[in-house]
Amino acid sequence: MNRRQFTKLALIGSASLAPLLSCAASPDSHKTSVPPPLSKNEADAKSKKAHEAFMSVKDGNFKMMGEEHIGMVLYQGFAALDMVAPHYLFASMMGAKIYLISPTDDLKPVISGEKLAIVPTHTQQDCPKNLDILFIPGGASGTLAAMKNTRLIDFIANRAATAKYLTSVCTGSLLLGKAGLLKGKKATSHWVALELLSEFGATPVKQRVVWDGNLVTGGGVTAGLDFGLEIVAALRGKMYAEVLQLQAEYNPAPPFDSGSPDKASPFVKDNITDMFAPLIQGMREAV
Repeated sequence: MNRRQFTKLALIGSASLAPLLSCAASPDSHKTSVPPPLSKNEADAKSKKAHEAFMSVKDGNFKMMGEEHIGMVLYQGFAALDMVAPHYLFASMMGAKIYLISPTDDLKPVISGEKLAIVPTHTQQDCPKNLDILFIPGGASGTLAAMKNTRLIDFIANRAATAKYLTSVCTGSLLLGKAGLLKGKKATSHWVALELLSEFGATPVKQRVVWDGNLVTGGGVTAGLDFGLEIVAALRGKMYAEVLQLQAEYNPAPPFDSGSPDKASPFVKDNITDMFAPLIQGMREAV
């Protein structure tokens, strides 16, 4: 069973389980109950009934199937998790078409900053002109190099002109800025690069996900999960996003509370800031 099939079953089951979940918990509710085994015919009948019940649910802009065209731009040295986290959620939307766009004229693997190789599915020339989502991941030295890549920046600007949503995670917003897409907009980025957004005429916002019209930017790296869920909710409805959140078991409980410069110890924050100082200076010059 692939992930989209799993998603469909999860969506179908969510409606049929709703009445049960609303019931008061019994004294033994903490115990794991094992459902009785079903025959194939019984399982098929149960699935069909749940499907019919689920399709009758009225939940705003909920849409089980779609045909979104999502372009995700690759470049050498991008941050792998910036790309992979939203991709997991986008690819779980039944009917959506994902285009992994090569930075060159071939489909050779593109190597992330963490040495994870991603194989593109389309070249820039083959990418559709009209996208529902244009997505740009961030990175470190790879993003700095991408800011100086005129061909890549021109491609981003070209597809942005007709895209429904212009989006990024982490320092990917700097590439949107370089393409002239942030002027007069509120946006976010990784915390070490956040203030650079003002160099592009944007208003930096220290927030996990920032919406300004059709511009949607996510904060650093792991914010891609929050960003992705908000995009899914906008396209398919809140219930669909909740199903994907459960499917991914996205229920963070980090062992340490140091994921923000406001929470990290001064020693950790100051030294991380200093470590990135050459990169930030390079990005400032590239603006």
